[in-house]
Parts: sequence; C-alpha cells; structure tokens
Amino acid sequence: MKYSHCFRVEAPVAVVAAFHNRSAAMAIITPPPLVTQVHRAPDFLATGESMEFTLWLGPLPMRWVAGFEDVGPAGFVDRMQRGPVRRWQHRHTFVAVDGNTTDVVDEVEITLRLHPIWGPIGLGMALNLPILFTYRGWQTRRLLNGLRSPDELDFGRWQAGARRFSILATAAAVAALSIGALAGLCRLRRGFG
Repeated sequence: MKYSHCFRVEAPVAVVAAFHNRSAAMAIITPPPLVTQVHRAPDFLATGESMEFTLWLGPLPMRWVAGFEDVGPAGFVDRMQRGPVRRWQHRHTFVAVDGNTTDVVDEVEITLRLHPIWGPIGLGMALNLPILFTYRGWQTRRLLNGLRSPDELDFGRWQAGARRFSILATAAAVAALSIGALAGLCRLRRGFG
C-alpha cells in the first residue's frame, strides 16, 4: 500500500527541516488518542541513527524501532526495523516554495503482516493514515506558521502542551467508551429481563 500527503507551511524550509529533524517533534505531532512513549532516540536525527518508541492506542502498545536514512536539509526517510507491520517506509520531503513557504510531502509505503492480531491492526493503521497526516499537517502549521528562524522553535512549551492535550483527549475517549459500554450493558440487561 502507498499513501502520500502534502501540506504547505508558512515558514522557510530551514525551520521546517529543523523542526522535523528533532526526535521530540514526533510526539508533538502525533494525534490523540495515540500516545508516543520514546524509549531511546537521538536529539537530532542523523543517517544511521534509530529511535525506539511505543505508540499506545489506548491500552494497546505498538512497539517500534525506526531507522533514519538520507537525513538532510530537504528531508529524510524513516524505515521501520521492528514493529507491528511487515514493512513501513516514510519519506519526508521539504520543498521550498519561496523564502518563507515550504511544502511538506509525506510518502508512506506499508506492507501488512499476515497475523491474526497485527494484520487487522496494521490494516486499521493504513486506513487511518489520512487522519494521522491531516492532524500532523494542522499541528505543524499551527506551530511553525510565521516562524522565520530555527532559533524560534520552542520544543519545551510544545511538548508540555502536547502532553496536556493527550491526557485530556485520552480521558475524553475513556469516558466516551465507558458511557458506551454502560449503555450496551443496560440494553443487554433489558433484553434478558
């Protein structure tokens, strides 16, 4: 399966590249209810480096190891070395439109595993790529639009905000699931009563 997505950021390519080349950016642009728990990562991405993390979808942990290739000012590739699908390759490309505008192009190639659990989970991941990348585009534009220098990147503030938002979104999802489960139990009970 192949998926591609493109969005425009009102910031120079140097700002966009500096943002994406920090491992901390991943958790900041991951949409809830996914929660990213990084176990090991370089501060700055470099060819040959890798990142080990767990993506939590509610109580379901998806452990990943991603290796980085072709890291440079115009983008990079992250390739899954271990994870929930057979193959995952994500090419990030940053294209300068003009001095203050950048197009971000994401191209993902994914091959699912033939597995009773990870096969359907991988299919769910693949089907939700439009939601993932729409959120990533929105969040990236929200943070970077108007910045003119990599010195303006504020990872400390952004990480704290992402943690608060993830906690609130996760609490809302748990509440919604709990209400749905209770409603289902009530219907079931009425059916047997």
